[in-house]
Amino acid sequence: MKKLITLVLAAGLVTAATSPASAVDLKMDGEYLFQFQSGSEGFHGRNTDYAVQRLRLGMTLTASEQLSGYFQLQVGEHDWGSDTTGNNQGVFMRQAYIDWVVPGTEVTIRMGRHAFDLPAYASTSTMIADLVGDGIVASVPLGERYNVTGFWTRLAREANGRGEKSEVNAPKYDLFGLVGTAKFDGFTASPWAIYGTRGDFVNEEGVRYNPDIMTEQGNLSGSGRADMAIFGAGFEWKPFDPVTLALDAAYGRVEYSASPDQEGWYAVGKAAYAMSFGEPTLLGWYSSGDRKGRAMNSGQIPIIYGDFNGTSTYFNAAWGILGGHRSSFGGTWGVSAQLNGVSFLENLSHDFSVTYFAGTNSKHNGAYGDGYDYLTTEDSAVEFNMLSTYEIYKNLTTALELAYIVEDFDTSAAHGRSGSYKDDWRAALQFQYAF
Repeated sequence: MKKLITLVLAAGLVTAATSPASAVDLKMDGEYLFQFQSGSEGFHGRNTDYAVQRLRLGMTLTASEQLSGYFQLQVGEHDWGSDTTGNNQGVFMRQAYIDWVVPGTEVTIRMGRHAFDLPAYASTSTMIADLVGDGIVASVPLGERYNVTGFWTRLAREANGRGEKSEVNAPKYDLFGLVGTAKFDGFTASPWAIYGTRGDFVNEEGVRYNPDIMTEQGNLSGSGRADMAIFGAGFEWKPFDPVTLALDAAYGRVEYSASPDQEGWYAVGKAAYAMSFGEPTLLGWYSSGDRKGRAMNSGQIPIIYGDFNGTSTYFNAAWGILGGHRSSFGGTWGVSAQLNGVSFLENLSHDFSVTYFAGTNSKHNGAYGDGYDYLTTEDSAVEFNMLSTYEIYKNLTTALELAYIVEDFDTSAAHGRSGSYKDDWRAALQFQYAF
């Protein structure tokens, strides 16, 4: 916390020291998150009892409509009782960038470390690259309906995909891409393309990086350097007022210097109907899997750092700090029936969902991972979710999230599996103070 205070004071002194000719307007924003969670010990073989908190504190420094800067610190995620020194060590710069307009044009430039994602309409993210990285984004409006954005993003070596500090360095990623957006009455289309490179898992001194740093949320587990190309598009159509239809799809390929290539695709579709009592929603997805005898993840679409909202516990749609078990949805398919935004009392709303999901990887590849990490065609589960959200004050919200997973994972020795699986549950109480 001393580091946080020092950095905030330093930023304040810099702002105060500016001359009147270059004065800026300062606007603060932030978010405190607290989460208290418990779950079955069978959930991936670990106890899930946690009390954690996180603070993100940001400052926008605006010089004019054409020039502004943003700076964000993060404290935590801090597990209560784990700090034996009295000083939280998880204090770091999460974002720091400037936005400016090219003189005489409407072209906007963003430079620095910033949150980054690709267009998605059927889900919260494209599941390909939802991350924080360093880079440049240039956005060019073409009339009222069209926009083209180009970017170069380099993932920080000492940060994971969320911009959170990692204890072990990860290989460097460079991503280059284009995004186009076309908006018409009731219809939006956003095609995009990425070319990327990943360094080897060895640094200049010959020390091997820990590959889990960048693969626990993705699936780029091939060896050596990697060159990737991913193409996708998102669509949203509102044929009439209460109905929303959306589709996200992508295809990608990676060539590794020291292991077999990786190639795959996915599609996610959503249909929602807004009604007075809530919004019935149907979500479905399919992501290609590995064929028999192929290397792990070779038949799955390349995922750098995913964030999939298929469920709240098996997948990563948790409302608070602690996400689900997996962010990567490669090698799975599923369908989710949801009823969102149900409200019987003022300031209190509920989201309900029942989701069936299964694997698309060959049943003969079961030895690649247990049922939590690697789903084959012999693995399936049903997850029941309920999220209740209550607005205590305008800026203070609490939420109770409950989940239960009925598991039917393969334990056949013929498929490289052994042991047994039990049904799992999770309960989480969260508080959010946002300003």
